[in-house]
Amino acid sequence: MTIGNAIMAGIIYALTEVFALSGTGHLAVVSTLFDLNLTQEHLLFKAFTELGTLLALILAYRRDLIAMVRDTAGLTGFGHRAQVKGARFPEARLLFMLAMATLPLLIMLPFRTAYFSLWKSTTFVGVMFLLNGAVLLIAELMLPGKKGPGRMSILDALMIGLCQAVAIIPGLSRLALTLTCAEAEGFQKQVGVRFGMLMAVPAFFGSFVLSLADAAVKGIDTAYMTAYIAGGAATMVTAFFGIYLFRRLVRKRGFGGLAYYSWVIGVLTIILTLIF
Repeated sequence: MTIGNAIMAGIIYALTEVFALSGTGHLAVVSTLFDLNLTQEHLLFKAFTELGTLLALILAYRRDLIAMVRDTAGLTGFGHRAQVKGARFPEARLLFMLAMATLPLLIMLPFRTAYFSLWKSTTFVGVMFLLNGAVLLIAELMLPGKKGPGRMSILDALMIGLCQAVAIIPGLSRLALTLTCAEAEGFQKQVGVRFGMLMAVPAFFGSFVLSLADAAVKGIDTAYMTAYIAGGAATMVTAFFGIYLFRRLVRKRGFGGLAYYSWVIGVLTIILTLIF
């Protein structure tokens, strides 16, 4: 893996991950086409891309994260909490819902080995890209919901979390599935975007820790460390600005164009697999 390959892969991963187009799916295709062996020789690179995305999410949503910590501290009586008219600890409640939404990911842990094997089947990834496009189109055509974050129930959070757990399959976007699920439950589009981004923070943290452990077990080749760091840095910068662009896109235009892209890349992935 060269530094150029690492930066290119990091940028592609970051853009497609935050734009609800499946960063893992694109990384799987890039890994196959350029023979990067990300699931065998360069597991640490995967960990660095996840760390870069995690840091970008923390930076982009730092105010929300700080507010949740302060609200929770105020709930327990150990910190100061700003008063919110007509609401009782709304950010602490949001943190609880995020915790509930994260629980379904634990169900997928026994299937991690099978998950890695899916990376090698670019035909399967291409089909999942097509399915992801359909999910995005459904989100685009669905009538806007009216429910705010304060109306989220534990069942709502668990259902959204289950969609995130399913989306560990390469080619399916966690953001696309969680947004569509939130809209189907009647929530406003912006609520779905915020909740989907915030619930990605613990998901990426856990994925980073597991990827780091996998890399340690396989053995870390320090000769590629510069490339890994460069790729991780490219991921973080790209994801940070990509988050703001995605939120702007959602407000202005919606998901239609992303659905078409997902179908095009799905067809191209299947064709390239047949050719190569």
